[in-house]
Amino acid sequence: MKITVIVPVYNRLEHLRALCQCLIRQEVQPDELIISDDGSSEKVIDYIGDLLPEMKFKVKHIYQEDLGFRKARALNNAVREAEGEILIFCDQDLIFPENYIKNIRFELKDKKFLMSRPVSITEEEKDKVLKYLSKGEAYEKILEIIPNKYQLYVNSTLKKDRLRRILNVLKLNKRGIRLVGMSYVMYKKDYIAINGYDEKYIGWGYEDDDFGNRLYVYGVRGKEYTKGPIQLHLYHPFDPTKKHSTNEEYYYTQKKEIFNKKKFFCKYGYNNQLMRDKVHVLIIK
Repeated sequence: MKITVIVPVYNRLEHLRALCQCLIRQEVQPDELIISDDGSSEKVIDYIGDLLPEMKFKVKHIYQEDLGFRKARALNNAVREAEGEILIFCDQDLIFPENYIKNIRFELKDKKFLMSRPVSITEEEKDKVLKYLSKGEAYEKILEIIPNKYQLYVNSTLKKDRLRRILNVLKLNKRGIRLVGMSYVMYKKDYIAINGYDEKYIGWGYEDDDFGNRLYVYGVRGKEYTKGPIQLHLYHPFDPTKKHSTNEEYYYTQKKEIFNKKKFFCKYGYNNQLMRDKVHVLIIK
């Protein structure tokens, strides 16, 4: 099966560069990288142009005008152009080990999505990580920058696994893993089956929760990816515009519809765009 990596971006493209450096070093390469741009003022090619000769996969840059936070539409734009049957969604601020895609291929099962829980690092740690990446250091060497956080993550994961097994035995864990939009993997066919992301989510917040609710009602269950070294989430300043969401009322109204009426197919999504401003598709490589 072909694999497409989808990265939604909005400026902060030095982080996209770090993610691309991780992709280049993958033991199993993706077939395609799609950079789905929500209207950045920074130029993608300025940050990754010199890396293109090292990329053994297709690279597409999809761009929509900056009309506010429209992640839902940006992701639908990307999936429409995706050639892969397996979709890996990564925030632009993530880096990951060399065996990430290789392991994901074998972990993903039918009617499942895989979700990772990256560990956030400080600004000082980020600066060191980016220097290590630029020098071509192995991921294990990078993790030495944050040994305490890594061990805390391992201990936390073991506790969660034990608790999950107990809840499963007692049949108290009916919902299972909930989708968080930062890092997850799924089959394209399941994305299309629920009409992708609901494009009525304009402005920050709740678009991933809604998507996860509809996946669940459709019959797709989550599984936490815990194999191999952890992903790291690169530091960036908190965006004050993301403190409150204008989508809250719409989300809770939709949530009732989704669960009470088993309504997993949204009106405006993959097959039917809400807004008609032009989407630009550039084949970079």
